[in-house]
Amino acid sequence: MKTYIHLKPSLQEFVVCAFLSGTRNVTAADTFGKLIKPWLAIPPKDYNPKIPVDKNIFEFELPNYEDKNTLYNFYISQKGEKYIATILNEMFLKQMFIHLDKTLKNTHKIKDAIFDYCYSYNISFDNINYESLKKSYYRYRKNKKNRQYLSLTCPQQKKQ
Repeated sequence: MKTYIHLKPSLQEFVVCAFLSGTRNVTAADTFGKLIKPWLAIPPKDYNPKIPVDKNIFEFELPNYEDKNTLYNFYISQKGEKYIATILNEMFLKQMFIHLDKTLKNTHKIKDAIFDYCYSYNISFDNINYESLKKSYYRYRKNKKNRQYLSLTCPQQKKQ
């Protein structure tokens, strides 16, 4: 059974490369299969099974789950789509931040590091903006510096 969700093309490329080994075949054991499983439901009565033609549509084959019959449970609601897209976007950015932190220790060119990250996940720059990735990383780095960590060995100061 095939189904679809609305995802930006850059996230589609990330999912295919990072979780699905370059294919659109989802298995119950992979991260993407585990992420969509709770959102699979019986479709509403007014549901049209025709998959719309749009570049923001990510179509995939549903895996066979042991405890969920995908013959009937193949619908993902708009709320589920938004949740899945948000989680995937956070995973995408977290992976990018980790990659850039490691790469920028050896080189000082953020542009090369971002291009390397996108190349490693087969993300084309037709679908993503370099400047937005750079700004996201700078915001992450600024927030990382501003965080205050409480020492576990130092007792807290008493209020006077």
